Amino acid sequence: MAIDNFIPEVWAAGVTQSFIANQVVIPTLDNAFTGDVVAGNKVHIINATTPTIVDYAGAGRTISAADLADTEVELTIDQEKAFSVNVDDVDRVQASSEFAPWVDSAGRALAEDAEDYLLAQMLAGATNSNSGSIVVDTAAEALDGVRAMRTAMSNAKVPANGRFLVVSPDYADLLIQGLDDVSVAGNDSELRNGVIGRLYGFTVLESALVPTASQSVGAMAYHESMVAFVNQVQSLESLRNPTKFADIVRGLNVYGAKVLKSDAVYSYYSG
Repeated sequence: MAIDNFIPEVWAAGVTQSFIANQVVIPTLDNAFTGDVVAGNKVHIINATTPTIVDYAGAGRTISAADLADTEVELTIDQEKAFSVNVDDVDRVQASSEFAPWVDSAGRALAEDAEDYLLAQMLAGATNSNSGSIVVDTAAEALDGVRAMRTAMSNAKVPANGRFLVVSPDYADLLIQGLDDVSVAGNDSELRNGVIGRLYGFTVLESALVPTASQSVGAMAYHESMVAFVNQVQSLESLRNPTKFADIVRGLNVYGAKVLKSDAVYSYYSG
């Protein structure tokens, strides 16, 4: 028996909504490069350089035009991840109302996979702000790390608006310990709920997917426009399993990520 109530458009919408709802870092990024995504495609992103400012005052008031300079960053759409499951006739899960839990589960799996890849790419392209390999095991040291990344971003002239900080759970715990005073945390509801919110100009996010390697204490600061991520759930389909009384539901997600400027993304890990 086929899934009579299965409508590909409805299923696709359900998976995509769950995918978006379960992201942490991806929704903060600039999606200007999304467009049409095909596996193997490359998005060519042009980083324009700032022209030289010269003195126009003086005799003759003449100026020479300089050639525009730019650098190119290639974002390769090379990640292809899929799921395929049997929906057994005997279980009678064919009714559309009974698909919701599985749709949500599939969305969470896609979200975790894509976010895990994105954060790994961010760490690979980030500038290390803890070159002295300082061990971070106190609230004061965790706050020092955030300030170090803030200073580095300011020195690199990264815009103050659109700055984010994503931290591992252990790093978040140290930050919360350092904000145990309402005068520092901003309000008592943040303390009661364990929410960091805003800190030193950053919107703070917490993710268990922050790459930790040998250290569980890590953080990355970034500007929303300097990390690119594009993805598309390309195929969602249902077909009859030829070897059992079940339908196969499967989907394909294609995506890619890239740090556009390493001086706008910084990492701080315990030494």
